[in-house]
Amino acid sequence: MDQQRARIVVVGAGPAGLWAGWQAAVAGHQVTIVDRAKHVGGMAASIDVGGLRVDLGSHRLHPSTDPVILQRLRGLLGEALQTRPRNGRIHLAGNWLGFPLRTGDLLRNTPRAFALGAVRDAITGSFRPPRADTFAEVVRSGLGPTVATEFYGPYIRKIWGVDFNELSGELARRRVSASSPQDIVRRLVRGSRPAGRTFLYPRRGFGQISEALAEAAVAAGADIRLEAEVVSLDPGSADRHARVGFALRDTDGSELPVDGGLGRDGVGRDGTGTSLEADLVWSTAPVGELATRSAPPPPAVALAAADRLVYRGLVLVYLVLDQAQWTEFDAHYLPGEDQLAARVSEPRNYRDSTADPAGVTVLCAEVPATVGDDTWTANDADLAARLAEDFARIGLPPVRPAEVRTVRLPNVYPVYRPGFEWDLAALEWWLADHPRVVTFGRQGLFVPDNTHHALAMADAAVGTIRPDGTFNHPAWSAARNQFRNHVVED
Repeated sequence: MDQQRARIVVVGAGPAGLWAGWQAAVAGHQVTIVDRAKHVGGMAASIDVGGLRVDLGSHRLHPSTDPVILQRLRGLLGEALQTRPRNGRIHLAGNWLGFPLRTGDLLRNTPRAFALGAVRDAITGSFRPPRADTFAEVVRSGLGPTVATEFYGPYIRKIWGVDFNELSGELARRRVSASSPQDIVRRLVRGSRPAGRTFLYPRRGFGQISEALAEAAVAAGADIRLEAEVVSLDPGSADRHARVGFALRDTDGSELPVDGGLGRDGVGRDGTGTSLEADLVWSTAPVGELATRSAPPPPAVALAAADRLVYRGLVLVYLVLDQAQWTEFDAHYLPGEDQLAARVSEPRNYRDSTADPAGVTVLCAEVPATVGDDTWTANDADLAARLAEDFARIGLPPVRPAEVRTVRLPNVYPVYRPGFEWDLAALEWWLADHPRVVTFGRQGLFVPDNTHHALAMADAAVGTIRPDGTFNHPAWSAARNQFRNHVVED
């Protein structure tokens, strides 16, 4: 049977949306990718700060990326995709430890009280069943009270803005890769080997991955429409096409006519209005946001569930320094609540690039915040001053920024409150009645996954299109069950 051509609208031009759009276009389908941002990449984009290419936070491509996906990426990026040594460190109980953790470093530098408590907890682990399915109890039961109280308690309050007793145990299962002291030992042994201390990173910043995917998608025939905000979704039905309504925005926020999509000929192929009809809509946008834009609207129970699926955000504070290098480390992890930033990365240390300007480096401080709170609304100068004071207090080199720039990301960390699974299920039940709409990616599935996980989701979506152009939902359901096993790799 000949392959039938499906019309696919992909919402979101991050790595997952771009990969799906590229592979679907290669397979012969008519693909349009829309994104409200000015550039491709979503939260995995790179931007220019102080003449240096920097990422929106710290990003790495893990060596555990599916081999087929990695081979295709290497085909796009060639030698620009570098294998780099990991060289981070974490500030724990007043001491610096290499990160990823290494056995020798742990033995030399772990605070004595913390080490003794962790050993005691390891011995008594079998007598410590979880008392509830919360983040606190999953970690206390598996890794012990010392690790739970001294490390994860402050870390969770800092990142998610709530106590770890108020988060579901599912978050621990997805975010804590070691579930027992024995797992920690195995990871330490693996991390002490050279292969366990590397990552993949493009020469021109992590955003080079998305840029290469976008170029490949366009070359395969896809249209990419940037600054195109989705304003409505008619999800259609089994016997009626879906329709995505969107508006192009100018730099001043005003609406533009839909005639400037990015295609091989540089012109949008629709050009007749502000909506596109589709056989399939693949959305990587926040699933709750998708529900609120649907017309007809979802049932009230699904809309209420969408309101409860909330995120914690980040304020990215970039400090431009007139010096060649701040430290030798690619990233400093700061889990303590006494520090404003949760992580500070130095992008030029992530890569070997002759394109980076001499005599300047940029730090990216990731500051957890909730939209509208005091941290979110703080001005750049105050944030930079606070960071400088924090760094000095823990012995980091002084910073005297020549320039400060901030970027605010509202939807970074999904907040897994107990019972969030029922809210997700309510949205999935709604979507089950609309087989033309499929969600995937970090935002689309409300998951804290890595980029390689998002790419695997996108690849699975493309693989479930039948020869007649319809979507194989049973196969997709099986793939979704596999996604539930994803565990974030730091």
